[in-house]
Amino acid sequence: MTTKVRDVGLQITIGKLVPVWIAHAFLLIGLWAEPALAAVITNEPKGFNGYTWGALSAEYPSLKPAMDPAVAHPLPDVDVYENPGEVLTLNGVTFGKIHYRFYKKQLGGIQLTFEGRENREKLRQWIEDRYGKVPPPERKQKNIEWHGANTVISLGYDITTNQGRLWFIYLLLTPFDNSTTNTSGY
Repeated sequence: MTTKVRDVGLQITIGKLVPVWIAHAFLLIGLWAEPALAAVITNEPKGFNGYTWGALSAEYPSLKPAMDPAVAHPLPDVDVYENPGEVLTLNGVTFGKIHYRFYKKQLGGIQLTFEGRENREKLRQWIEDRYGKVPPPERKQKNIEWHGANTVISLGYDITTNQGRLWFIYLLLTPFDNSTTNTSGY
């Protein structure tokens, strides 16, 4: 009898909060959905483009504090630098802005911006050639991530703005507790 009461209670709760047919639809969708797979970094980088993770900002005299107040100090203990006049091209993609993020004065992240979906695909190929292949279902995602022991590489593109971002993030030097990969403010 106790089992019946529990079953009825569950049905009543689902019926009141969510119609039963919607609950069943979500259950079926959940069973059909393929889980998202993250790419694994097979060649862990020690930095990017001559910049080494953990290096002090003073080691790069060409870097200057970012002039845009919206990006200059996004979080406590995080300082953002740029190299005025720097031009970097990877696999035919020339980046618009490059920001170097230092956490407690040590290099912990690099963000590069680009335009165009075709450039996203060129960068995806460049990253795959160096750091590891992306599972096919992941290629359709708005953001693709490669995870290593100490580094996350994130490639994102927004079709509405035609803007993309490539991040190299050293997990040991982020202002987060590393229990999440949410670095949106970083």
